Amino acid sequence: MKHKPTQTGFTLLEMVVSIAIVAMVSVVLSQVFISTLRTNTKSEILKDMKQTGEIALETMVRLIQNAKSVTTACDYAGSASQSLILINSDDGQTTLECIYDGSITRLASTSAQGVEYLTTPNVTMGGASCAASTLSFVCKGGAGVSSSVTISFRLAQSGVAAGVFEQSSETFQTSAGMRNIAQ
Repeated sequence: MKHKPTQTGFTLLEMVVSIAIVAMVSVVLSQVFISTLRTNTKSEILKDMKQTGEIALETMVRLIQNAKSVTTACDYAGSASQSLILINSDDGQTTLECIYDGSITRLASTSAQGVEYLTTPNVTMGGASCAASTLSFVCKGGAGVSSSVTISFRLAQSGVAAGVFEQSSETFQTSAGMRNIAQ
């Protein structure tokens, strides 16, 4: 009696089909993983940008509210400017403005103590010069009337070309009234 040899294992065709299925599943899973990473990175960038903008707004509002006066022209109709000069309660002068730091444009507070940047190096006011920035101070007020300043600016992610999909930008705006009226 002869025994027929039994073959165990997979045929070449079965191996090729299983490898193709595993490859397709791997491609789909890697695309989902990459998409999730991009979304997470963009969310982190937006969070950082919003936090930076909010801190800059809060700092400027506090400086305006505590200022003795605004020396930038204020009138009843509202005067727009890219910088705002404040006289502090100690009679020192503080200028809120856009400054080019050598690589990007940043929002800054300049006083006798020096320059204090209000934005991080991760964000820019846009462009290589402050003339292209969207920073605007609109001052309303007059003699014997408390001045009100509307602050508006746009921050963008630094180090990314303007047309790139991953670039993020955010616009910030608020108004601040002066508590101290210079008579």
